[in-house]
Amino acid sequence: MNAIVFPEFPLPEQLYREDGQPRRLGVELEFAGLPLHQICELVMDLYGGRVERRDPFVQTVTGTRWGDFKVEIDTTLLKDRSYARFLKRLGLEVEPGGRIEDLLARLAGTVVPHEIVSPPIPMAEVHLLEQLRNRLQLAHAQGTRASVLYAFGLHLNPEAPRTDTATILAHLKAFLLLYDWLHLGGEIDWSRRLTPYIDPFPDPYRRLVVAPDYAPELPRLVTDYLRHNTTRNRALDMLPLFRHLLGDRAVRGVPEASLVKPRPAFHYRLPNCRIDEPDWTLAQEWRGWVMVEWLAARPAHLQELGERFLRHQGPPLGGIDRLWAERCTDWLPA
Repeated sequence: MNAIVFPEFPLPEQLYREDGQPRRLGVELEFAGLPLHQICELVMDLYGGRVERRDPFVQTVTGTRWGDFKVEIDTTLLKDRSYARFLKRLGLEVEPGGRIEDLLARLAGTVVPHEIVSPPIPMAEVHLLEQLRNRLQLAHAQGTRASVLYAFGLHLNPEAPRTDTATILAHLKAFLLLYDWLHLGGEIDWSRRLTPYIDPFPDPYRRLVVAPDYAPELPRLVTDYLRHNTTRNRALDMLPLFRHLLGDRAVRGVPEASLVKPRPAFHYRLPNCRIDEPDWTLAQEWRGWVMVEWLAARPAHLQELGERFLRHQGPPLGGIDRLWAERCTDWLPA
């Protein structure tokens, strides 16, 4: 049997944090079609560890080469067992891990994403997750396009190379300038566009931030963000990083603020999870973020592209700007 050759995994230019430690990347995969215990077995077979089973809806593979993988059915209703109160009123006692919960877990898997949440992995080793992507595909996991009910995503959580305001702002500017290019290149599925989870940034905010003279201090940057984006539902969710830096002040007024976990990383939510498609890889989705970092590291490019964006006339009815995306292609390395 021939060995599987995985695609080249692109790496950003900055592989180390300002303290000299390797930068890390957390990955979240949403899909359907496999029971949690089978997913855990695939993770253990590749990366070691052992399973800790909290309940039928959340399991953890602990002690892998990088830390703990969480494998769960991604719905608060099931994870916090809110359904148990309703069923008790009907005279049904729900035992943790019992037959009713196992049935709910199987039914939920048809419409609710199963999710693998990786531990932070050194960026130079993240290519090893292509092995897991391949094994899930061979096991017939179902991805974004497998059903009109699915809006499954791939979330990437790259650790910031530095946490000073200039670095954070440069990455935000770069993302806003490349948004149309990322959207078209990623072929974002219509089912995901109909959900609120990856809503685009409002155009007034986008134009505010990409302006070359926009250079606020961190408190003003966060205030402006919250004024236009009092939500976790953005293709690039900045709230975890802002909360890491400013605490609860960074999530003031945000619905479900308790779900915003502080961490020194960007939360890039845009890509599909086309886990069942043979030509889809993590590498091609990660490349989009690597291009964001490439642009963020070039202040002169950011300034010129920002000036061009402000002069550019977008489509009259809004939506994805194909012409601007094509112009961004001319700016980026092949």
